[in-house]
Amino acid sequence: MTRATLFLFQGNLKQALTLHVYAPIFLIALIIITLCTIGPRNYVERIVAKTETVENYTGITTILLGGLIVYWLARLLILQTAFVRLIQG
Repeated sequence: MTRATLFLFQGNLKQALTLHVYAPIFLIALIIITLCTIGPRNYVERIVAKTETVENYTGITTILLGGLIVYWLARLLILQTAFVRLIQG
């Protein structure tokens, strides 16, 4: 995930997605967390309210977690050689 996020910072989307499909989602979450850490309180409260509304309406957390589990199972069971190459560097 770290290497994929670094490729995103460099603007290399294809390489980032090759390493980990969830890298863009992780980067968006990292940006939101950073903004909430350094932002003014009323701004943070609006972000929290919008995030809560999206979560309540879509159940996005459950969807992302389920997708992450399916993604890793597929990488471990179906794409074993690609996974081994990824770990070896």
